[in-house]
Amino acid sequence: MVFVTILNSGLPLAVSKSAIVNKNNQQKNYGSITSSLIISLILCIVITLVILVAKPFLSSYFESENAYLLLLLMLPAVLFTGVYTPFKGYLWGNEKFFQVSIVEFIEQIIRIVCYFVCISLFSFSDSLFPAGISLSVACVLSTLIGIVFFYTSKGRLKSPKHCFKPILKSAAPITLVRLFTSLTQPFMAFLLPLRLVSAGFTNEQALSQLGIAMGMTLPLISIPSTLIGSLATAIVPNLTELNNKKDTLQLKKQIAVAINFTLCCSFIVIPFFIALGEPVCLFLYDNITAGTYLKNACWLIVPMGLSQITTSILNSLNLETKTFKYYIYSCVILILSIIVLPKYVGIYALMFGMGLSMLLVAILNIIKINKTLNANKTYLGIITKLIFITFPTMFLTKWIYNLIVLFLPKFMSIAITGIISVIAFTILMALFNIIDVTHFKSIYKVKIKNKKKAQA
Repeated sequence: MVFVTILNSGLPLAVSKSAIVNKNNQQKNYGSITSSLIISLILCIVITLVILVAKPFLSSYFESENAYLLLLLMLPAVLFTGVYTPFKGYLWGNEKFFQVSIVEFIEQIIRIVCYFVCISLFSFSDSLFPAGISLSVACVLSTLIGIVFFYTSKGRLKSPKHCFKPILKSAAPITLVRLFTSLTQPFMAFLLPLRLVSAGFTNEQALSQLGIAMGMTLPLISIPSTLIGSLATAIVPNLTELNNKKDTLQLKKQIAVAINFTLCCSFIVIPFFIALGEPVCLFLYDNITAGTYLKNACWLIVPMGLSQITTSILNSLNLETKTFKYYIYSCVILILSIIVLPKYVGIYALMFGMGLSMLLVAILNIIKINKTLNANKTYLGIITKLIFITFPTMFLTKWIYNLIVLFLPKFMSIAITGIISVIAFTILMALFNIIDVTHFKSIYKVKIKNKKKAQA
């Protein structure tokens, strides 16, 4: 994942922005794709050499020869991910989101099918080898499909002269941020247990709590980030184009809508998680501790979503160096929290550290956005309203679940209660004018009117 992050984080965004900025200069546009491909291929060669030369170190680190062989089996996946990077950036920049999604969807299908073919037809000394082979096969084939989409979308490769510097300038800060992010997780997995042990936990307790928090609770907390991440990806071309045109008014409107939408998506699941964190985790993991963590730490969703969307906005405004700078600040907060807080709050030091670090990023990002666009948006009004309506929705969710679980199976009770919770929260957002229902009504009326015209 570290190697993939190096290849597949900054370069696609840099190429996508170049595709927008150089829409009327195809020679430079195609040159940017070629320069990105050359950079990516150089990185692929360096990564391959590192893996081959560092075999003694890696084998010792993994404490297993099979683990190193597994890394070699997955090496084609890393390399072809790098090859696909510039083509993905071009499709992204030209708003070919369907093609990008299809490539990733096909990759997952091939991966699953190939895995079952491997374990059915062949015998392996290690049961993980088919997983590595299937990942590589899937990445190779999906890359070929992505290249076909690139050429059918009128993409071409041209001379990269004068294109390397702009691509590197845009890609480097984002790549460093993503790289440090991917390295932070194993570092936390190393540091936090040590701090928990020094705070009085046994080594087994520390590792168990860390595993529950990072393996069970945080994936559920990250669910809204999937939708927010899609929005963050989709808005980059539009914001980049508006920024290139110096259309400040539309930029302000688009950014406000994106941040408001992110806040609504973040808050809408919080009442459900607070009310039913423990039943959900008992059903999914048969682990009530994960549910307790989920109930107490689901507030993390808000700074997580805000930092994600505002970082994407700053990247669209050509402020990638600022996002890297703010990320460094956030890392300092996270590390200090993990060092200091376990003595007082145990495993919650991880949640507090992540929350504080992402909140800092979100605040700094919003301040920089306001300064860049000469705006004064704080979003405190909508946040206050969302906090206010969280409480009645939480109590309603808890009451409904306790009622229907007496008559229905646990899964049905959780599912029905979750739907009711989301609907209730949405109704309250409409009543408090957080979302504009009249906007949806006008869209519906226009669709009906157009349909009648078509029939006529």
